[in-house]
Amino acid sequence: MASETKKGAVIPKPKIFRLYMCTWNVGTTDPPGDMTELLGLDKPYKLLPDMYGIGLQEVSTADADTEDNKWTKALTHILRKAGFVRIKVVRMQGLLSLAFVKRENLLSYEHIESERSKAGMGGWWGNKGGVSIRFDVNGVNLIMVNSHLAAHMDNAVERIEDFFTILDTQKFRDKDVDNILDHDYVFWMGDLNFRLDGLSRSEVEKEIAAKNYSALLKNDQLLKCKEEGMIFTDFEEGPITFAPTYKFDPDTDIYDTSDKQRVPAWCDRVLWMVHEDSFQNLDLSVKQLYYKSLPSYTISDHKPVVTEFQFPVFPHPPNLPVVTIQVPSSWRLDKDMEVMYSYRTNPDMSSSSWDWLGLYKNDFSTLNDYLSYKYAQSNIEGLDKPNIVVTWKGKDLPKTPGKYVLCYVSKVKDTLMGMSSEFEIVP
Repeated sequence: MASETKKGAVIPKPKIFRLYMCTWNVGTTDPPGDMTELLGLDKPYKLLPDMYGIGLQEVSTADADTEDNKWTKALTHILRKAGFVRIKVVRMQGLLSLAFVKRENLLSYEHIESERSKAGMGGWWGNKGGVSIRFDVNGVNLIMVNSHLAAHMDNAVERIEDFFTILDTQKFRDKDVDNILDHDYVFWMGDLNFRLDGLSRSEVEKEIAAKNYSALLKNDQLLKCKEEGMIFTDFEEGPITFAPTYKFDPDTDIYDTSDKQRVPAWCDRVLWMVHEDSFQNLDLSVKQLYYKSLPSYTISDHKPVVTEFQFPVFPHPPNLPVVTIQVPSSWRLDKDMEVMYSYRTNPDMSSSSWDWLGLYKNDFSTLNDYLSYKYAQSNIEGLDKPNIVVTWKGKDLPKTPGKYVLCYVSKVKDTLMGMSSEFEIVP
């Protein structure tokens, strides 16, 4: 379908994508045994979001690998079973961000990048700062920033400085986008560490018991700084209708009973910004569907905060896949099989003999999950190339029957350039 603009031009009806975001300071703990509520997985697949952006803070640095750590492995395993592929993971000390998308929509995403900004100890240490993941989805660019800003009640100025350090130091390779705020959609989450000014512990607890959050939010440092134009200019935040998310005694719902008796605060937040007029033929907008904390998770001294957004993008990717893969009508175990693929001219992406064609189970979780692969043949000078045949045989053949797909992956940042339809390998 299409709709008419005021000037009479016909534009295609946009596609609405949904993004689920979760920010959680996990306090160096291991993942909980059940993350169904954390990830909103208590619903049928068709009602799940199109993508997940998960931002964790204070992941244990004793488990320091970006991919081979308990949180990355647990989240990837759970979301793989739900039908999602991890397209990016980035880590800086205790900061960990992951992006997952529905497997069926993989070819909608391109130009996937990540960046890191150290803000601790004047930019020398990564215990504070931010990490980001950005990509294009159907030709519209989006970025998710996960940050952990300076701690302690009196350090609001340092938090603002950390924010601008992140903005000033992150640059991207995409030719259309140089920095964070240039993106069409900007989503910012994290332990922002802003506190409540001028209130005693007893005053705050009294208002929390009465669920009189609006009275407390008048003293929220982030909202006050934002109103004064000191931070998050042009960003929006949804109504806060949940109790302060910091600081709890671990494994309880009781606010801090240590000698420090910290005053509860909304440290954990999600904000967004949209450039509504980025395109002449697509009106950009963001609708927040909900914004809440999850009190049932008690392993950390923070509660996780989750939200879901919906926003329009173009109905299709701007370019057809560079590579078209023709799958065989039948494929039998232990029998050599020829696969045919061809190139399509794309000014933004050329092929290389270092590209590769991978064989995957249909429920793969990342592009690194291939069972076997074959190096590609380069197309000449970016021109269309007729069908190329590659043969799977011997040790490269799958060992078990089931459903599989083939993916063509570029050597440039592991970009997916083509994906076959699902096919079955039989005994």
